[in-house]
Amino acid sequence: MFTNAIVIDGFDDKPHLAAVAIPDLQPDSVIIRVHAASVNAFDWKIADGKLRDAFQYEFPVTIGRDYAGVVEAVGVGVDRVHVGDCVFGYFTGQRVHRGSYAQHVWCKQDEAFTLKPPEVGFADAACLPLSGVIALRGTDAMSIRAGDDILIMGAPGGVGSFAVQLAAHAGARVIASGTAADADYLRQLGAAEIIEPGDGVDDAVRTLCPDGIDGLIDLVSYKPAFLAHVELIRNGGHAASAHRAVDDEILAARAITGTNLTSAPDRSLLDRLGALAASGDLRVPIERTYSLTQAPDALADLRDRHARGKFVLDVDQASGGAAV
Repeated sequence: MFTNAIVIDGFDDKPHLAAVAIPDLQPDSVIIRVHAASVNAFDWKIADGKLRDAFQYEFPVTIGRDYAGVVEAVGVGVDRVHVGDCVFGYFTGQRVHRGSYAQHVWCKQDEAFTLKPPEVGFADAACLPLSGVIALRGTDAMSIRAGDDILIMGAPGGVGSFAVQLAAHAGARVIASGTAADADYLRQLGAAEIIEPGDGVDDAVRTLCPDGIDGLIDLVSYKPAFLAHVELIRNGGHAASAHRAVDDEILAARAITGTNLTSAPDRSLLDRLGALAASGDLRVPIERTYSLTQAPDALADLRDRHARGKFVLDVDQASGGAAV
């Protein structure tokens, strides 16, 4: 049995549609018919070979981490989902081989997927896992109290769009980095203040918060810039980095706690994200939708243009123009 998928066969290959064999159903395993898959920055970096030294590639590599779909088959011993259940989840780990840009995915029942709330559509659910888990870990690390000043660098992107909402929902005054063109979008997500990214960020924050900020969620800066932004935090505050820029020794001198954010699997976080989306407390801002065959275009668009929110593949959609 085969399924259509977007794959690369080597580091010099371009993403393309191919037939991929679906393995025989194993005990404790599940086969899921994919309805939607999210497009993440991680995906284009895998496709371009940018992460060849950080991850173990097993070719052919099917691109994609996030998915939402319907359970099509369950193996002996599977007891937490049943055929016909709607689910969403994601692939994690250092080995890249399976992926979500496909009509079917397969996994063990103890992997990172969970039931999809009926109030959440497949496209929205597919966008929640990787970006949402990172955003939740970032806002959880802040231990936000009502009125806290939280700076979010990289706010318009997929992770940032969720982090802005989560921080604002927790009662923070969110200061979001974004261009003038992003301002209305970020305010609709809950940002109270918008600052232009670039060399003037730190001065702009100091003008808004002369006594310092309570927390920093930095989704874009590498270590030198991150540590410069850390100087904005009050003693005893919190700092989180998506680029492993936390230096515990430097932070400890001012009693600042630091967190290097990861997308490591956690079904409890998926359940929280599903519940937040179902209640309307977390909106999934989908900017563009593509068909499965348009996945190479989606990867290039996310890589090459300034994106707000999420891109998603509608795996059931026939080939055609991308909906904006």
